[in-house]
Amino acid sequence: MKFKKEFAKLISKETKIEESKLIKIIEVPPDLKLGDYAFPCFILSKELKKSPQEISKLLSNKLKSSLFLKFEPIGPYINAFVNKQEFIKEVFKDKIIEKKSERVLVEYMSANPNKPLHIGQARNICIGNSMIKIYKYLGYSTLSVNYGDDTGVNVGYNIVAHMYYQIPIKTDKKFDHYCGQIYTEMRKKEDDPKFKEILSETLLKIEEGKDKDVMKFHQQYTKKCAISQFESCWRLNAFFNLANWESDILHLKFFESTIERLKQDKHVRYLEEGDLKGCWVLDLSEIDEFKGNKNTYQVLIKSDGVATYVAKDIVYAMWKLGYLKKDFFYKRLVKQSNEDYIYTTSSNPADTELSKFRNNDIAIAVIDNRQDHPQKVVKAALKILNFETENKHYYHLSYGVVYLTPKTLIEFGFKLTPEEKKESRLPFSSRKGWFVTLDETMNKLHEKAYQESKKRNLEKSEEWLHSTAEAIALASLRFFLTKYDTNKDITFDIDEVLDMEGETGAYVLYSYARISNIFSKAELAPEKLQKTFKQELLQEDLELEIIKKISQLDEIIESAKNKLAPNILCNYILELCQLFNSYYANFPILNNEKDLKIARLNLLKKLQEILKTSINLIGIKEVDRM
Repeated sequence: MKFKKEFAKLISKETKIEESKLIKIIEVPPDLKLGDYAFPCFILSKELKKSPQEISKLLSNKLKSSLFLKFEPIGPYINAFVNKQEFIKEVFKDKIIEKKSERVLVEYMSANPNKPLHIGQARNICIGNSMIKIYKYLGYSTLSVNYGDDTGVNVGYNIVAHMYYQIPIKTDKKFDHYCGQIYTEMRKKEDDPKFKEILSETLLKIEEGKDKDVMKFHQQYTKKCAISQFESCWRLNAFFNLANWESDILHLKFFESTIERLKQDKHVRYLEEGDLKGCWVLDLSEIDEFKGNKNTYQVLIKSDGVATYVAKDIVYAMWKLGYLKKDFFYKRLVKQSNEDYIYTTSSNPADTELSKFRNNDIAIAVIDNRQDHPQKVVKAALKILNFETENKHYYHLSYGVVYLTPKTLIEFGFKLTPEEKKESRLPFSSRKGWFVTLDETMNKLHEKAYQESKKRNLEKSEEWLHSTAEAIALASLRFFLTKYDTNKDITFDIDEVLDMEGETGAYVLYSYARISNIFSKAELAPEKLQKTFKQELLQEDLELEIIKKISQLDEIIESAKNKLAPNILCNYILELCQLFNSYYANFPILNNEKDLKIARLNLLKKLQEILKTSINLIGIKEVDRM
């Protein structure tokens, strides 16, 4: 970024246009012969009243810097050629990341605590956890939150099953899988009048929080299921700081205490006529993206006095950003496999272990694209009510849902009709029981990776084989679920995820291990490599291309953060791996005279460091051998 910023600074000095605007449009030419950076002069044409070609010639003659060898006009572009030695020197410097003052909350997973996590939710976990890692890397204070809807009808099925139908609570199965089994069984009773009556009464008791027996069982049950779900997340190398519960929001009356404040705002009004007569609504007509809509009112409280889901989400978002006058109580829930604790919210005043979770500067909700409209309303509401400001921001990280290929469903034991087998993809279906769990998927990936590793490493111990297999399984799944554009739906195919070649997590891990193998052959640990070396010996075009790609790391991470798109990192990782494998295939590393060997080993060391940083940010753990 130092060279890009310098280029922008030089143009800014001549044109008086802000550097921040210029730096955004500086490009990297597709061919090294065209320079290292290119500035399109179209943006300056109107301002300077000259053609882009004239501006290019005029400015190229005026730009001078020790960081660049020359500036050359090529059509409407100014092409900048860096001082290669200065550039290489900068890339190989150790860097320090400054701590930021902003606090960032990312809410992800948010699964009902009554069944195991499935592959669709695993995509949410991969994306949300990657955003946490990206913000943490950039120096922000971060908070990972899971929101548990423990008052909904889905949880009600399970509570009724155990409390009123004598279904045993004890099981030898992983508890969330057992919960899912019970839920599926109880769904068969949903047309039974007696069951429906008990379910309705139980849900009311959970919401009111007054029946001690129901509440005690409900809290123990949902937390036990959630902990089992968290165990699946830990296996996916994803961790949390806090579990928030819908029941605590209800029992602490967050909404009731806050809606009275909101009613005082000019944008919140009570309607006395029309289709929404008797409702409290939020007027969004001042928000650009709602202008022109037939109805710019968002109902907060229906005419029967019931709050809408959007209204509750607005209040919850206010808690995240520190605007509520109320807060939860807190206590420890469970120690994770990384030794950190997950805390849980509580509505019991006796639980006062700490209170450091609200009052965040940035709140990100990772929710699939079926909730795009409600989330736009939440963000618009925060803006119009002055809860989103210059210093406080709420974002919805929208992502596409996951479909399944017919052969994947068959692989997991499901029976399909001839017509279903012909489909290119099929949706998850609770009714049909089409439910591919995260745990089952990781087990299949582990077994496949174990068998492949054993073929190649006959001398290795079982412990090493299983450890490596788990790392490959993790890399395969996380890379697959993260690499696609977050806005797009994806189709999960077990064979594609298991593929050890192509644009996969296994290929990425193999590239990393291959670099380690080079150092092993050199009988030299990367950390023992002498830091001072003859950088001028790195003269091959491919070496310079690798150095340029390495230099883009911070820019790539910033872009992934700003666009809420960790898939940008996956593209970058693949480019790094492809460059390395091309370099390894075409240039000798160890069979060189000493100075060139040391220079090339330093290049590979830096490449491996950048690769490690990048894959860690999307939750992949590196391995030195496969």
